[in-house]
Amino acid sequence: MLNTFNSFIQNDLLFSQETEINLNEITYSEGYIQHKDEIIEIFIDTPFKEKYTIENDKLIVFDFEFNQTQTFPISNNESVLINVLKLGAKLNQVKDLTDKSFKINFNKEFLYIELLSDNIFEITYKDNMNFNNVITLKTINS
Repeated sequence: MLNTFNSFIQNDLLFSQETEINLNEITYSEGYIQHKDEIIEIFIDTPFKEKYTIENDKLIVFDFEFNQTQTFPISNNESVLINVLKLGAKLNQVKDLTDKSFKINFNKEFLYIELLSDNIFEITYKDNMNFNNVITLKTINS
């Protein structure tokens, strides 16, 4: 399961994300993720056009609507989701491993990862604002 996920996450992927802000408010976004050597680009198509570039130790955010770019430093200890996108999951981080799912525990953050089909994974986690997030990832060529 772990090797399957780590191979999967290196592909170019379509994603949809659902964020539960409170019981009455849920936001949605959709886009795709591209890998270009050591660089990961995340393109958000809806609800707003944005691009996030993960490059070494920085995150570059480009807002197409306002034609603005911001750069933020990131460390390996900052975000479990960024680390998983960059490096995959490591066995020493994994808990409750089954043939269909596992949890990653990293610096008090948890990601629950579940295989939904041969080409679809789902990642569930709470973000830094304690909102529930569900990201569905699907290989582009499937």
